[in-house]
Amino acid sequence: MDWIESIVLGVVQGLTEFLPISSDGHLTITQLGFEHFTGKKSSAADKIFFDVMLHVGTLMAIILSYRNQVISGAKGLLDDLADVSPPFKRPSVIRTGILAVIATLPLIPDKLFFMKFIEKTFDSWTYAGIGFLITAAILLLNIRLKGGEKGPSETTWLDALLVGIAQMFAPLPGVSRSGLTISAALALGFSKTWAVNFSLMMAVPAIVGATVFELRKVDPASLTGERVAQIFVSATVAGIIGYMAIVWLLRLVRSGRLWYFSVYLVILGISMIAVDQIPKKERTDVGQPQALDRTDRQFLARSGDRPGLVRSFDPLAGSVSAGEGSDRSTALAPIEKR
Repeated sequence: MDWIESIVLGVVQGLTEFLPISSDGHLTITQLGFEHFTGKKSSAADKIFFDVMLHVGTLMAIILSYRNQVISGAKGLLDDLADVSPPFKRPSVIRTGILAVIATLPLIPDKLFFMKFIEKTFDSWTYAGIGFLITAAILLLNIRLKGGEKGPSETTWLDALLVGIAQMFAPLPGVSRSGLTISAALALGFSKTWAVNFSLMMAVPAIVGATVFELRKVDPASLTGERVAQIFVSATVAGIIGYMAIVWLLRLVRSGRLWYFSVYLVILGISMIAVDQIPKKERTDVGQPQALDRTDRQFLARSGDRPGLVRSFDPLAGSVSAGEGSDRSTALAPIEKR
């Protein structure tokens, strides 16, 4: 993997992790494209590790976007007498954290029982295309999904579990985690702002868990000085672009324009399926000579919007178009003045 590919992947991750268009699907397409035209193929372990590090960059984007809420929540958690608003008092912070954990639990069966199938879906452009079409159909439902008045205090454990079940399908290529979770939250009566915030919160435990899981497997000898520099720069790029994507997402959800992405996804999905119908030899002939004898490609699935347990948080899903101006007091509601 060279510098150009690393930075391009950082840009793709930052833009697609939070927007409801599937970061997994777009990273897969980008990596397939680089491998096809350069003839260079990275190992599966290297791809997964690099993707996880990109997710750490977008995790920093979430923390930066919600920095004031994180600080207030930490104060309320450590000192229940601290001068913070009710949503950031210790009981509220603990309850909100439990909701995020409950929403993450359905991802465990994905890791334990379905990872082999999920990995196979990354072998074909058709699977990614179908995933994009599924996401497009879900986003079209947002034309009718207006949300409700539920905030953190009104959200039940069952609500969190149902949103988590929607997230179970996110590891599939082309299926957007943010698109599924925000749509599910709106259908359950979440306010638009809380739907976006909760979707982003769910990404945090998934990314942290995936990072710990992958770091245990990394070979220190493979981390050359140049490689570490590529990871750092790419993750930083992903974080900066991800921060801007979160702002965009909130505006889109509040304005009810989340479904706009469905047009793009329909075109992209049909294109991916069409490409996969071209005989493999004809597709290979278009690439570099080095790729001519590569007839047996295997592309290992990444977890989400989803390293490790999940990919994520499609954290949370780029700038989701949820959220109402009335939800200013909602826990973890990001500051609008940026």
